Amino acid sequence: MVPNSSLSKANSPDDLARVVVESTCREYPHLLHQQLTSDDDLLPPRALNPCFFGSYDWHSAVHSHWTLLRYLEAGCSKSLEREIVETINQHLTTQNVAQELAFFTGPSGLTSERPYGWAWLSLLEATCRDAGQRFAPALEWSYALRPLVDYLQEQLVQYFTSRLAFPIRAGTHSNTAFSLHICLQAAQLRSDAVVLDALSRATVRLFEAGRHLHWDDDISGDAFLTPSLTEAALLATVLPVDDFISLLERLGVPTPEAWRVPVFPFDGDDPATVHLEGLLISRAWGFEAIRRALPDEHPIGLQATEARDAHLHAITAIDPTSGFNRSHWLPTFLCYLESWLSGTWSSADPCQL
Repeated sequence: MVPNSSLSKANSPDDLARVVVESTCREYPHLLHQQLTSDDDLLPPRALNPCFFGSYDWHSAVHSHWTLLRYLEAGCSKSLEREIVETINQHLTTQNVAQELAFFTGPSGLTSERPYGWAWLSLLEATCRDAGQRFAPALEWSYALRPLVDYLQEQLVQYFTSRLAFPIRAGTHSNTAFSLHICLQAAQLRSDAVVLDALSRATVRLFEAGRHLHWDDDISGDAFLTPSLTEAALLATVLPVDDFISLLERLGVPTPEAWRVPVFPFDGDDPATVHLEGLLISRAWGFEAIRRALPDEHPIGLQATEARDAHLHAITAIDPTSGFNRSHWLPTFLCYLESWLSGTWSSADPCQL
């Protein structure tokens, strides 16, 4: 499933897919995450990262390719399908991936785009691998990506299991819980029991089964994630159902203010305000993840359903195709939310898969 007119102002799924294609091919403006060691490192994005040089920054280019793949799987017009396949074919070549690997094994490789961009790359390759059972080009993209994904996934597992001493509870890209959730989904798609077990154990270690979780986060003006909600959605995936219910009973029912829709003036010219538009989308996903993990009629599940619906209503006022600040990443968040609403993703104990 992909975002549709019920979730945004966009006229059709093709409208959204088209702006994502345009975004992935647009090199500038661009925000580089790069450590410079000499003048020789000063190269354009297309030379440094020939797979993922568009969409304003590397991580957005990565997840935009994932979004395009979801459009291909869901179905789009034949002309747009050809355009998407041609675009991905041009970007995800073995030669381009080799250059990406050279970048990440160089001075910038230890921390650049960690963990958010690396997590989305893992999910992109896993989705290509899964889609390749039905759509041959996707399998070729998976093969091309594997040297880079294998390297960065090893770094990610080390990061979560041993390098990261404490979870990062930010409302932006460094948030630990969101990237862990994405990595767990990728491992589920690959049926990778070793990585699933390692990341599940890392989740319990870092978040201590929700010991520090609370519902009363303040909204940060540049956030696209709510830390407590994102953490709860992650624990809903990792913890056995009875343990998750026990955790929620300790937390208690959230106050109406905690899960109320944030109100702010939309402004597509301001990146921080556009982050808040993404916050509405990620909160709707978080409520859906919690709701799915609970038995019917559970009071917190019922409240999560009500909060989800209120946020879904607010999301319909967003036009993700209006301006590059929106179009380079909001379609992905809508696509991710639609995946949850359609049941593509579900809360389950990865150890049981």
